[in-house]
Amino acid sequence: MSTTTTAPDLVVQVRHASKTYGPTRALSAIDLDIRAGDIVGVVGHNGAGKSTLMRLLAGIEPTDSGTVSVAGRSKSARGGFPGARMAYQETNLANELSVGDNAYLSAVGSPRGARWRKHAEERILSRLDEMFPGHGIRAATWVGDLSLAQRQMVEIARATLDDDLRLLILDEPTESLTGGATEALYDAVRRMSAAGVAVILISHRIREVLEVAHRVVVLRDGAVASEHAAAGLTEDDVLRAMGGSDVEIVLPVTGAVSIDVPIVAEVPARDARTGTARPIQARRGEVVGLAGIAGQGQEVILAALWNARERARRRVKKAYVPGDRQRSGILPLWNVADNLNITAMRSLGRWGLRNTAAEREVVDRWVHLLNVRGGVEAQMAGLSGGNQQKVIVARAFASDAELVLLDDPFRGVDVHTKNDLYRLIRDEAARGRTVVWYSSENAEMRHCDRVYVVRAGRIAAELRGQEINEERIIAESFVIADDEEVAE
Repeated sequence: MSTTTTAPDLVVQVRHASKTYGPTRALSAIDLDIRAGDIVGVVGHNGAGKSTLMRLLAGIEPTDSGTVSVAGRSKSARGGFPGARMAYQETNLANELSVGDNAYLSAVGSPRGARWRKHAEERILSRLDEMFPGHGIRAATWVGDLSLAQRQMVEIARATLDDDLRLLILDEPTESLTGGATEALYDAVRRMSAAGVAVILISHRIREVLEVAHRVVVLRDGAVASEHAAAGLTEDDVLRAMGGSDVEIVLPVTGAVSIDVPIVAEVPARDARTGTARPIQARRGEVVGLAGIAGQGQEVILAALWNARERARRRVKKAYVPGDRQRSGILPLWNVADNLNITAMRSLGRWGLRNTAAEREVVDRWVHLLNVRGGVEAQMAGLSGGNQQKVIVARAFASDAELVLLDDPFRGVDVHTKNDLYRLIRDEAARGRTVVWYSSENAEMRHCDRVYVVRAGRIAAELRGQEINEERIIAESFVIADDEEVAE
């Protein structure tokens, strides 16, 4: 095993590291030092090279040129650099195995005797209890049966089980977590930092990065654009360093679609205060938001709208952007073009024959519009999470669907891409499409015409126009009725 001479507390040392994938230069002459106990935020737009750099630091991939050393070792072992662990944004768990089995597979030095399963289960549950109190996860549960948030908790907790943990890499760790779980995670990160563990945090949630990190490293086009002490740094400072401003485009929202406009979709619901029937409705050309505390039944409502019987005899064409893109969104063995045009090919063809020229035109338009890194021929599995998300959002709008259902569609997407997608939603609504949109970030609801605040599967409030703001949504989210039913 090769070693290199470093300062005693220098955990990560990167010198002139470069990496290419075919014609794409993912990293270009990166230099980076991280010391024991450092919490370093790594930020940048989708495709800036963050995930590639992390794979090098974890020892999963080698550099094409330059050097990477972790804890004094410049050559990784078969399973990566000893003492370096990474929690992946999309999780790296085996869905067909239990939580305990997954912990056993990745743990260093797990016992091989008859008690291996019990030992692994006790260990992962102890770490989950420590990091995420009240997590509600059983060690014997199959990972595939867990919620997206629970899978993320298991992924993070499992990454900390190394007895000689020196470097912990967290890739968008809070995109699937509730506010309470996010706070618990960052409390645990601070404790690990105090114990001498170096932590790298990748996140598009700049406010969170600034709250927990000691330093911020900005990547742009595969290179380190700048480094900053986090103290005194603002979100606007970071976003300007990334190559733009944090000024969110506030798009014109009428807040009042006429009651004479036809209802495209409707599902039954109840009022959170009175328990009386109060349907959720979406009219043609309207952007309807589903807001409130995460896990209160918003996804159940989207599923009900997807399966709802139409009011009219004519069948309403629908498209759905799922919240869990890895399980239900992307087709990982296909390229960008095939992933994007699968919903459009039927409407573009005639007599059951594909119109490949029209398909190519649609694909080129959407890849250009959303600036999907790698282009139409890029493999989906090789894209960053944000670029994968762009493709499946584009796929929905490239179809001829009249009703588009969005389940937290901008998870892991940078602020500038979000602005492009906000404009896209408003433009498509102006053309007569109906959009029903759930977001775990209540501030995004300002781009809707109307918002249902959901509490335990019921309607806590219905907001319009200037009523739609984060403070009002949070306040309405805590409405409790005497006979409240918890949505499952």
